[in-house]
Amino acid sequence: MRKKIFIAVLLPALFAASQAWAFTGRTKWQVNLESGITSGIAESENVLLLGTETGKFYALNKDTGSEVWSYIGTNTIKGTPSVINNNVVFAQGDGTITCLKIADGSLMWQSMAHAGEGVTIDDGTAAGGGMIFASKSDGKLYALDAKNGHLLWTYKAGEQGVREAPGYGDGFVFLGEYGGIMSIISPHNGKRVNGGGAGGAINTPVIKNGKVYYSSWDGSVQAVQIKDVIPLWDVKIGDPVTTSPAVGEGIVAVGTVRGTIAAIDEANGNILWKFETNGNTISGNPIISEGLVFAGTASGTIYAIDKSSGKVRFNLETGSGFETNPVLSEGIIYFGDNGGTVYALQ
Repeated sequence: MRKKIFIAVLLPALFAASQAWAFTGRTKWQVNLESGITSGIAESENVLLLGTETGKFYALNKDTGSEVWSYIGTNTIKGTPSVINNNVVFAQGDGTITCLKIADGSLMWQSMAHAGEGVTIDDGTAAGGGMIFASKSDGKLYALDAKNGHLLWTYKAGEQGVREAPGYGDGFVFLGEYGGIMSIISPHNGKRVNGGGAGGAINTPVIKNGKVYYSSWDGSVQAVQIKDVIPLWDVKIGDPVTTSPAVGEGIVAVGTVRGTIAAIDEANGNILWKFETNGNTISGNPIISEGLVFAGTASGTIYAIDKSSGKVRFNLETGSGFETNPVLSEGIIYFGDNGGTVYALQ
Protein backbone atom coordinates (compact mmCIF):
# COMPACT_ATOMS: atom_id res chain seq x y z
CA MET A 1 0.00 0.00 0.00
CA ARG A 2 1.22 3.50 -0.79
CA LYS A 3 2.68 5.58 1.98
CA LYS A 4 0.25 8.37 2.76
CA ILE A 5 1.17 11.96 3.46
CA PHE A 6 -0.43 13.76 6.37
CA ILE A 7 -0.86 17.52 6.19
CA ALA A 8 -2.74 19.53 8.80
CA VAL A 9 -3.94 23.02 7.89
CA LEU A 10 -5.33 25.26 10.61
CA LEU A 11 -6.71 28.53 9.32
CA PRO A 12 -6.03 31.76 11.23
CA ALA A 13 -9.69 32.10 12.11
CA LEU A 14 -9.29 29.10 14.38
CA PHE A 15 -6.93 30.96 16.69
CA ALA A 16 -9.16 34.01 16.79
CA ALA A 17 -11.95 31.99 18.39
CA SER A 18 -13.04 32.81 21.92
CA GLN A 19 -11.63 30.96 24.90
CA ALA A 20 -15.07 29.40 25.43
CA TRP A 21 -14.69 27.53 22.16
CA ALA A 22 -13.13 24.29 23.37
CA PHE A 23 -12.44 22.59 20.03
CA THR A 24 -8.95 23.40 18.69
CA GLY A 25 -8.67 21.14 15.65
CA ARG A 26 -5.35 19.74 16.83
CA THR A 27 -4.51 16.09 16.30
CA LYS A 28 -4.52 14.20 19.60
CA TRP A 29 -3.30 11.00 17.94
CA GLN A 30 -3.33 9.09 14.66
CA VAL A 31 -2.69 5.42 14.00
CA ASN A 32 -2.42 3.44 10.78
CA LEU A 33 -4.16 0.05 10.59
CA GLU A 34 -2.51 -0.86 7.25
CA SER A 35 -5.84 -1.42 5.46
CA GLY A 36 -8.44 1.12 4.36
CA ILE A 37 -11.13 2.02 6.89
CA THR A 38 -14.45 0.98 5.35
CA SER A 39 -16.77 1.24 8.35
CA GLY A 40 -18.01 4.16 10.33
CA ILE A 41 -16.78 4.43 13.90
CA ALA A 42 -18.85 3.47 16.94
CA GLU A 43 -17.77 4.06 20.52
CA SER A 44 -18.42 2.42 23.83
CA GLU A 45 -16.96 3.78 27.05
CA ASN A 46 -13.18 3.76 26.50
CA VAL A 47 -12.98 2.10 23.07
CA LEU A 48 -13.58 2.90 19.40
CA LEU A 49 -15.04 0.15 17.22
CA LEU A 50 -14.37 0.01 13.47
CA GLY A 51 -13.43 -2.26 10.57
CA THR A 52 -11.38 -2.37 7.39
CA GLU A 53 -11.55 -3.45 3.75
CA THR A 54 -9.78 -6.74 4.55
CA GLY A 55 -12.43 -7.70 7.11
CA LYS A 56 -10.43 -6.99 10.24
CA PHE A 57 -12.43 -5.44 13.07
CA TYR A 58 -10.75 -3.38 15.80
CA ALA A 59 -11.33 -2.05 19.28
CA LEU A 60 -8.98 0.90 19.82
CA ASN A 61 -8.25 2.77 23.03
CA LYS A 62 -9.94 6.18 22.76
CA ASP A 63 -7.15 7.98 24.61
CA THR A 64 -4.17 6.60 22.70
CA GLY A 65 -5.41 4.82 19.57
CA SER A 66 -3.65 1.63 20.64
CA GLU A 67 -5.23 -1.72 19.80
CA VAL A 68 -7.24 -3.29 22.60
CA TRP A 69 -8.24 -6.33 20.53
CA SER A 70 -8.96 -7.28 16.94
CA TYR A 71 -11.07 -9.87 15.14
CA ILE A 72 -10.57 -11.33 11.66
CA GLY A 73 -13.91 -11.20 9.85
CA THR A 74 -15.08 -12.89 6.66
CA ASN A 75 -15.24 -9.89 4.31
CA THR A 76 -15.05 -6.08 4.05
CA ILE A 77 -16.69 -4.35 7.02
CA LYS A 78 -19.63 -2.18 5.91
CA GLY A 79 -21.42 0.81 7.44
CA THR A 80 -21.36 1.86 11.07
CA PRO A 81 -21.37 -0.84 13.79
CA SER A 82 -24.14 -1.00 16.39
CA VAL A 83 -23.55 -1.17 20.14
CA ILE A 84 -26.15 -3.10 22.14
CA ASN A 85 -26.07 -4.94 25.49
CA ASN A 86 -22.26 -4.65 25.93
CA ASN A 87 -21.80 -6.16 22.47
CA VAL A 88 -20.93 -4.70 19.07
CA VAL A 89 -22.66 -5.87 15.88
CA PHE A 90 -21.32 -5.20 12.39
CA ALA A 91 -22.10 -6.11 8.79
CA GLN A 92 -19.76 -7.49 6.16
CA GLY A 93 -19.94 -7.28 2.39
CA ASP A 94 -20.68 -10.98 1.90
CA GLY A 95 -23.92 -10.68 3.89
CA THR A 96 -22.52 -11.85 7.23
CA ILE A 97 -23.60 -10.12 10.44
CA THR A 98 -21.30 -10.66 13.42
CA CYS A 99 -21.73 -9.94 17.14
CA LEU A 100 -18.68 -9.61 19.41
CA LYS A 101 -18.30 -8.98 23.12
CA ILE A 102 -16.88 -5.48 23.54
CA ALA A 103 -14.83 -6.40 26.60
CA ASP A 104 -12.54 -8.86 24.81
CA GLY A 105 -13.67 -9.29 21.17
CA SER A 106 -14.93 -12.84 21.69
CA LEU A 107 -17.54 -14.11 19.24
CA MET A 108 -21.10 -14.10 20.59
CA TRP A 109 -22.90 -15.12 17.40
CA GLN A 110 -22.72 -14.90 13.63
CA SER A 111 -25.56 -14.84 11.10
CA MET A 112 -24.67 -15.98 7.60
CA ALA A 113 -27.33 -18.26 6.14
CA HIS A 114 -30.54 -16.23 5.98
CA ALA A 115 -30.25 -14.47 2.63
CA GLY A 116 -28.83 -17.12 0.32
CA GLU A 117 -25.86 -17.34 -2.02
CA GLY A 118 -24.69 -14.13 -3.66
CA VAL A 119 -26.64 -11.81 -1.36
CA THR A 120 -24.50 -8.94 -0.07
CA ILE A 121 -24.67 -6.00 2.33
CA ASP A 122 -23.81 -2.46 1.25
CA ASP A 123 -24.27 -0.64 4.56
CA GLY A 124 -24.31 -1.15 8.32
CA THR A 125 -26.79 -2.19 10.99
CA ALA A 126 -29.24 -0.52 13.35
CA ALA A 127 -30.14 -1.71 16.84
CA GLY A 128 -33.06 -1.22 19.19
CA GLY A 129 -35.71 -3.05 21.17
CA GLY A 130 -33.47 -6.07 21.61
CA MET A 131 -33.08 -6.49 17.85
CA ILE A 132 -30.57 -5.93 15.06
CA PHE A 133 -31.74 -4.63 11.68
CA ALA A 134 -29.88 -4.80 8.37
CA SER A 135 -30.71 -4.35 4.67
CA LYS A 136 -29.38 -6.80 2.08
CA SER A 137 -29.04 -6.82 -1.69
CA ASP A 138 -32.02 -9.16 -2.11
CA GLY A 139 -34.20 -6.13 -1.33
CA LYS A 140 -35.14 -7.25 2.17
CA LEU A 141 -34.83 -5.75 5.62
CA TYR A 142 -33.78 -8.40 8.15
CA ALA A 143 -34.60 -8.34 11.87
CA LEU A 144 -32.42 -10.54 14.12
CA ASP A 145 -32.61 -11.31 17.80
CA ALA A 146 -29.73 -9.37 19.39
CA LYS A 147 -29.12 -12.18 21.90
CA ASN A 148 -28.40 -14.96 19.42
CA GLY A 149 -28.72 -13.68 15.84
CA HIS A 150 -31.83 -15.74 15.09
CA LEU A 151 -34.00 -14.42 12.28
CA LEU A 152 -37.25 -12.87 13.56
CA TRP A 153 -38.77 -11.51 10.34
CA THR A 154 -38.04 -9.96 6.98
CA TYR A 155 -39.64 -7.04 5.17
CA LYS A 156 -39.59 -6.89 1.37
CA ALA A 157 -38.81 -3.45 -0.05
CA GLY A 158 -40.03 -2.15 -3.41
CA GLU A 159 -38.79 -3.33 -6.79
CA GLN A 160 -35.67 -1.17 -6.78
CA GLY A 161 -34.58 -2.55 -3.43
CA VAL A 162 -32.69 -1.01 -0.55
CA ARG A 163 -28.99 -0.27 -0.13
CA GLU A 164 -28.84 2.00 2.93
CA ALA A 165 -28.84 0.95 6.57
CA PRO A 166 -32.17 1.39 8.36
CA GLY A 167 -32.69 3.77 11.26
CA TYR A 168 -34.32 3.00 14.60
CA GLY A 169 -36.09 5.29 17.07
CA ASP A 170 -39.36 6.02 18.88
CA GLY A 171 -40.14 2.29 18.79
CA PHE A 172 -40.08 1.97 14.99
CA VAL A 173 -37.72 0.97 12.19
CA PHE A 174 -37.27 3.56 9.42
CA LEU A 175 -36.19 2.35 6.00
CA GLY A 176 -35.11 4.50 3.06
CA GLU A 177 -35.49 2.67 -0.23
CA TYR A 178 -33.65 3.10 -3.51
CA GLY A 179 -36.95 3.71 -5.29
CA GLY A 180 -37.73 6.80 -3.18
CA ILE A 181 -39.95 5.23 -0.51
CA MET A 182 -39.49 5.90 3.22
CA SER A 183 -41.19 3.19 5.25
CA ILE A 184 -42.06 3.18 8.94
CA ILE A 185 -42.04 -0.46 10.05
CA SER A 186 -43.21 -2.12 13.25
CA PRO A 187 -40.32 -4.02 14.89
CA HIS A 188 -42.82 -6.44 16.43
CA ASN A 189 -44.02 -8.03 13.19
CA GLY A 190 -42.12 -6.40 10.31
CA LYS A 191 -45.24 -4.77 8.86
CA ARG A 192 -45.22 -1.31 7.26
CA VAL A 193 -47.40 1.02 9.31
CA ASN A 194 -46.83 4.27 7.42
CA GLY A 195 -44.21 6.28 5.61
CA GLY A 196 -43.37 8.95 3.08
CA GLY A 197 -41.30 9.38 -0.01
CA ALA A 198 -39.05 11.39 -2.31
CA GLY A 199 -38.13 11.50 -5.97
CA GLY A 200 -34.90 9.54 -5.59
CA ALA A 201 -33.00 7.05 -3.44
CA ILE A 202 -33.37 7.84 0.27
CA ASN A 203 -30.43 7.82 2.69
CA THR A 204 -30.62 6.34 6.20
CA PRO A 205 -33.30 8.26 8.13
CA VAL A 206 -32.43 10.00 11.41
CA ILE A 207 -34.86 10.03 14.34
CA LYS A 208 -34.79 12.76 16.97
CA ASN A 209 -37.28 14.48 19.29
CA GLY A 210 -40.30 12.67 17.88
CA LYS A 211 -39.42 13.51 14.28
CA VAL A 212 -37.81 11.64 11.41
CA TYR A 213 -35.46 13.50 9.08
CA TYR A 214 -34.50 12.03 5.74
CA SER A 215 -32.60 13.10 2.65
CA SER A 216 -32.66 11.92 -0.93
CA TRP A 217 -30.70 11.80 -4.14
CA ASP A 218 -33.41 13.99 -5.66
CA GLY A 219 -31.82 16.82 -3.66
CA SER A 220 -34.50 17.04 -0.98
CA VAL A 221 -34.38 17.00 2.82
CA GLN A 222 -37.61 16.40 4.73
CA ALA A 223 -38.83 16.48 8.33
CA VAL A 224 -41.89 14.52 9.43
CA GLN A 225 -43.55 14.33 12.83
CA ILE A 226 -43.66 10.62 13.63
CA LYS A 227 -46.95 10.71 15.55
CA ASP A 228 -49.76 10.84 12.98
CA VAL A 229 -47.05 11.14 10.25
CA ILE A 230 -47.40 14.91 9.76
CA PRO A 231 -45.03 16.48 7.17
CA LEU A 232 -43.27 19.50 8.69
CA TRP A 233 -41.11 20.75 5.83
CA ASP A 234 -39.52 19.69 2.56
CA VAL A 235 -36.59 21.67 1.15
CA LYS A 236 -34.58 21.28 -2.06
CA ILE A 237 -30.80 21.62 -1.70
CA GLY A 238 -30.18 21.60 -5.46
CA ASP A 239 -27.88 18.58 -5.89
CA PRO A 240 -28.22 14.92 -4.94
CA VAL A 241 -27.81 14.61 -1.17
CA THR A 242 -25.25 11.95 -0.27
CA THR A 243 -25.42 11.98 3.54
CA SER A 244 -28.00 11.37 6.18
CA PRO A 245 -29.10 14.54 7.98
CA ALA A 246 -27.25 15.62 11.13
CA VAL A 247 -29.62 17.25 13.62
CA GLY A 248 -28.54 19.45 16.52
CA GLU A 249 -28.24 22.95 17.97
CA GLY A 250 -31.26 24.11 15.98
CA ILE A 251 -30.03 23.12 12.54
CA VAL A 252 -30.03 20.19 10.12
CA ALA A 253 -26.84 19.66 8.09
CA VAL A 254 -26.34 17.56 4.95
CA GLY A 255 -23.75 17.12 2.19
CA THR A 256 -24.14 16.65 -1.56
CA VAL A 257 -22.52 14.81 -4.44
CA ARG A 258 -21.04 18.09 -5.78
CA GLY A 259 -19.44 19.01 -2.47
CA THR A 260 -21.96 21.38 -0.94
CA ILE A 261 -22.46 21.39 2.83
CA ALA A 262 -25.84 22.92 3.65
CA ALA A 263 -27.40 24.04 6.93
CA ILE A 264 -31.18 24.12 7.32
CA ASP A 265 -33.26 25.72 10.07
CA GLU A 266 -34.59 22.77 12.08
CA ALA A 267 -37.81 24.61 12.93
CA ASN A 268 -39.01 25.69 9.48
CA GLY A 269 -36.78 24.12 6.81
CA ASN A 270 -35.28 27.40 5.58
CA ILE A 271 -31.79 27.08 4.11
CA LEU A 272 -29.46 29.08 6.36
CA TRP A 273 -26.26 28.77 4.32
CA LYS A 274 -24.30 26.65 1.88
CA PHE A 275 -20.56 26.04 1.93
CA GLU A 276 -18.87 24.86 -1.27
CA THR A 277 -15.88 22.48 -1.18
CA ASN A 278 -14.95 22.79 -4.86
CA GLY A 279 -16.84 19.77 -6.13
CA ASN A 280 -15.61 17.05 -3.77
CA THR A 281 -18.42 14.69 -2.77
CA ILE A 282 -19.40 14.86 0.90
CA SER A 283 -19.13 11.27 2.05
CA GLY A 284 -19.40 10.69 5.81
CA ASN A 285 -22.39 12.09 7.68
CA PRO A 286 -21.88 15.58 9.17
CA ILE A 287 -21.53 16.19 12.92
CA ILE A 288 -22.81 19.26 14.79
CA SER A 289 -21.09 20.27 18.02
CA GLU A 290 -19.97 23.39 19.93
CA GLY A 291 -21.35 25.72 17.28
CA LEU A 292 -19.53 23.92 14.47
CA VAL A 293 -20.56 21.67 11.60
CA PHE A 294 -17.97 19.01 10.75
CA ALA A 295 -18.08 17.29 7.37
CA GLY A 296 -15.58 15.49 5.17
CA THR A 297 -15.04 14.88 1.47
CA ALA A 298 -14.26 11.74 -0.49
CA SER A 299 -10.98 13.37 -1.52
CA GLY A 300 -9.81 13.50 2.11
CA THR A 301 -10.51 16.95 3.58
CA ILE A 302 -12.48 17.46 6.76
CA TYR A 303 -14.00 20.89 7.42
CA ALA A 304 -15.16 22.65 10.56
CA ILE A 305 -17.71 25.32 9.64
CA ASP A 306 -19.22 27.97 11.89
CA LYS A 307 -22.83 26.98 12.48
CA SER A 308 -24.11 30.55 12.42
CA SER A 309 -22.15 32.11 9.57
CA GLY A 310 -21.33 29.18 7.29
CA LYS A 311 -17.67 30.28 7.26
CA VAL A 312 -14.91 27.71 7.50
CA ARG A 313 -13.02 27.70 10.80
CA PHE A 314 -10.41 25.17 9.79
CA ASN A 315 -9.78 22.28 7.44
CA LEU A 316 -7.57 19.22 7.68
CA GLU A 317 -6.25 17.41 4.61
CA THR A 318 -5.41 13.76 5.20
CA GLY A 319 -3.86 12.94 1.84
CA SER A 320 -6.25 9.98 1.49
CA GLY A 321 -10.00 10.08 0.98
CA PHE A 322 -12.58 8.86 3.44
CA GLU A 323 -16.15 7.77 2.88
CA THR A 324 -17.35 6.62 6.28
CA ASN A 325 -19.06 8.17 9.27
CA PRO A 326 -17.01 9.85 12.01
CA VAL A 327 -18.05 9.91 15.66
CA LEU A 328 -17.90 12.65 18.30
CA SER A 329 -17.16 11.68 21.89
CA GLU A 330 -16.34 14.01 24.80
CA GLY A 331 -15.28 16.84 22.51
CA ILE A 332 -13.05 14.69 20.28
CA ILE A 333 -13.86 13.70 16.69
CA TYR A 334 -12.66 10.32 15.46
CA PHE A 335 -12.60 9.30 11.79
CA GLY A 336 -10.78 6.90 9.49
CA ASP A 337 -9.57 7.24 5.89
CA ASN A 338 -9.07 5.03 2.85
CA GLY A 339 -5.36 4.78 3.61
CA GLY A 340 -6.07 2.99 6.88
CA THR A 341 -5.35 5.87 9.26
CA VAL A 342 -7.62 6.68 12.21
CA TYR A 343 -7.50 10.27 13.55
CA ALA A 344 -8.51 11.83 16.84
CA LEU A 345 -9.05 15.62 16.63
CA GLN A 346 -9.57 17.67 19.77
